[in-house]
Amino acid sequence: MTSPADRINKRMSELGLSQADVMRGTGAGRATVSGWINGSNSPSAKYMESLAKVLKTTSSWILNGQENKTNQLDNSVDLKPLYTVGYAPVISWVQAGDFTDMESISNLAECEMLPLVPGAGRRSFYLEVKGLSNAPYFEEGEKICIDPDWCLEDIQTGEMIVVKCNDTATFKALISESNGYFLKPLNPNWGEKIIPLNEDCVLVGKYVGSFRPAKKFNLS
Repeated sequence: MTSPADRINKRMSELGLSQADVMRGTGAGRATVSGWINGSNSPSAKYMESLAKVLKTTSSWILNGQENKTNQLDNSVDLKPLYTVGYAPVISWVQAGDFTDMESISNLAECEMLPLVPGAGRRSFYLEVKGLSNAPYFEEGEKICIDPDWCLEDIQTGEMIVVKCNDTATFKALISESNGYFLKPLNPNWGEKIIPLNEDCVLVGKYVGSFRPAKKFNLS
């Protein structure tokens, strides 16, 4: 292997990792990871440790192809901690419509922070459900976790997504057909049944779970 990109591609192939897997594991954006893969840029110190963990190797091997044998990692060893908790901000639907990365959220320090659901990428965020278009499956006020590091082609029919159409973000189920993509509200009584996903619509992210705090039930 002659370059970091060659070594990154080699390990991704060996481990069966996709670009989306690397994005979720490191928290880096799509353009950044694409640069690592095609060789237009090398991983910075900010991402090196997490990239090495994703690739189950060391940073020195990624950078120069060399590593101390005492630090060499067995491919069968899972480097993920047994239990870690990450947090994500609860942002507004307006902010979701303008989302590019966490730097695009101007009031990030003021946002409510909630624990990430299992499997959510590091760049995920929460939105609060508004309206009844997906009732009774999603309640108004429910906090839904959205992972932005997904491609539309990798999302299956029936999975929930947030898309931005004409500067407005909406939360609906995806329908993938040979003639295009469509959105469908889950509420059978909702007015709009099937909504075409036109060229003006942009995927914001995929729904990966909800944060539901414990609540008290009235048993009387």
